[in-house]
Amino acid sequence: MPGHMTSDPNFEALSGDTLLDLFASAAVMLRAAAGRIDAINVYPVPDGDTGSNMAATLEEAVGRARAAAGSGGAGDVLMALARGALYGARGNSGVILSQALRGMASEVTDDTLDGAALARALETGSTAAYSAVSKPVEGTMLTVLRAAAAGARQAADAGGNVLSTLSAAVAGAETAEALTPTQLPSLAEAGVTDSGGEGVCVILRGLLAGIDGETRDVTPRHTISAPIASLAGHASDEFGFCTEFLIEAELAELDLEAVRQLVEAGPNRSVVVVGDATLARVHVHTDHPEALISAASSFGRVSRVKIEDMDAQRKRFGQTGSGAGTKLAVLALAPGPGFQAIFAGLGARTLPLGAVAKPSAGDLASAADGLRLADVILLPNHSNVLMAAEQAVALARCTLHVVLSRSAPEGIAAALAFDAARSVAENVETMLAAVASVQTVEVTQAAADRTADGVTMSAGDDIALLDGRLVAAACSPLDALLAGLAKAEVAAANLITIYAGAGISSAELGEARAAVLERFRVEVEGLSGGQDLYTFVASIER
Repeated sequence: MPGHMTSDPNFEALSGDTLLDLFASAAVMLRAAAGRIDAINVYPVPDGDTGSNMAATLEEAVGRARAAAGSGGAGDVLMALARGALYGARGNSGVILSQALRGMASEVTDDTLDGAALARALETGSTAAYSAVSKPVEGTMLTVLRAAAAGARQAADAGGNVLSTLSAAVAGAETAEALTPTQLPSLAEAGVTDSGGEGVCVILRGLLAGIDGETRDVTPRHTISAPIASLAGHASDEFGFCTEFLIEAELAELDLEAVRQLVEAGPNRSVVVVGDATLARVHVHTDHPEALISAASSFGRVSRVKIEDMDAQRKRFGQTGSGAGTKLAVLALAPGPGFQAIFAGLGARTLPLGAVAKPSAGDLASAADGLRLADVILLPNHSNVLMAAEQAVALARCTLHVVLSRSAPEGIAAALAFDAARSVAENVETMLAAVASVQTVEVTQAAADRTADGVTMSAGDDIALLDGRLVAAACSPLDALLAGLAKAEVAAANLITIYAGAGISSAELGEARAAVLERFRVEVEGLSGGQDLYTFVASIER
């Protein structure tokens, strides 16, 4: 374990230096457990990456805190960890973890952390994590965070010190983690517990190991046969008015927590509030942007207002000017060199998606700022990058607009719909409509024995996912592709495009194209995607 640890059972409070050492200990344990946590995703696909994303997020948080915190107190260290995690958040689980750390940091201002303060911090961290998800679902890491806080609260109320309070938090988290399959049917069907929750358990065990010096097993404890429940457990956001603005302090310092409470109120979602006592940046999806902006003006001067209607079914919010001629670019995440070339050919700038560890919120913001344009439209092109993309909005210096593409084919459809002569709002609307017109079939190999969505598979089987949902298992990649397309009911399709993965020859792609054409009698194209892990990716356009 890195740094100075203590095994003193009477340890009453943590200094800033010791607290940072404990989080470093937890980061080491989480990295060691990452592969095992990745392996318990509901869908056993090879890029199941909850553990890897949480580990990368915590590692960056610790690294930035070591560089920034110096010899600060516990509150300073937690704030530095929270800021580091904000920039380093990878995947949905990493974003939720970063928000939990933000909540903890907002609660602790003293130089030391005792049992009572730890309990308060965990409670506030749990609340902040729930607020990071537009539609919280029980049976996920949110549930485990809340149970850890409840356990810590009970111990602290009984007069517990840091050791007993943290021990109770670990026990509460592990009990809740074991029960996650009773709360989410997808977990019960797959025979696994929630992998994001397991990541929370490992972090807490790592903190505890740093105090008592005991070596703890990093193997997930409650798995039945084999990866956080997939995105179904963390419900995706609905469209609304994507609203961004700055608040500058005027007569008094900004109360950032009060700003956050205002923005998080009611049905508002995808909330990110960052800044300090002089300047706050706000991003939110809301149904009532004008009312929110009016209320926010009570805190200070509101500027750089951007409002985009992300619901193609509703009348777009009135804009000031057409926006024609505004410098605007599209930044697309590309899962392979073939996709990178396709996006580049459509005029988009690209950023590698990564086979397992996805780009962090800070990576996305830096890439967008690197384009040196006022407005950038970001295409995440993966369901597990959506929350990091939303968080990047508040970190970027440019104005970043996220079109919620969940696959590379959806991103290509959006890029095809882009028109530089249109305003940002018009482009976002037409690109969202293009995304909705495409279905995606992905073919990969099962990484473990599992039953999910009514489909039973064995490790090594070729499996097909339709728009992220498991629909078929087969004995060959081509059979899986045909089965996945059959589930999409492609008879009404205008075009099917097959993107070959890395290692697939032109002859194999030609064979797949011919088989799809013969089976479905629709126009079929074959292109090289060059993506890792997925043998074929196919788009169905109507």
